[in-house]
Amino acid sequence: MEEFVDFISEKEPVLENKKVKRGGTLSKISRFLTNKFLLTAVAFAVIMVFLDKNDLLTTIERKKELNELEQSKAHFLKELSDLKQIKTNLETNPAVIEKVAREKYLMKRENEDLFLTEDRTKKSSE
Repeated sequence: MEEFVDFISEKEPVLENKKVKRGGTLSKISRFLTNKFLLTAVAFAVIMVFLDKNDLLTTIERKKELNELEQSKAHFLKELSDLKQIKTNLETNPAVIEKVAREKYLMKRENEDLFLTEDRTKKSSE
């Protein structure tokens, strides 16, 4: 019998299954950078972080300003409560009224003499 002859192998040489590199890592990087989804995501991120009305820098500044305003609010609320306490003491306690009148307005009782002196130790230390 005759041997079987494959004519196709004679006409076309069979290539081995080797992967052919088409430009290496540079082509992979360029394909990655020209991906339309990546470009869209990068453009969106740039717009949101730098160009938007509520961008990142403005948000940070606003949070800092909010913290400062909250601290000043707490300070003024404390001062307001202190002033309310002083007001209620002045309205109800005659000893406090007399103390304020004597110290701040230099008032005196009848048949009393006031002698005002300077404290020289305080002036020398300042």
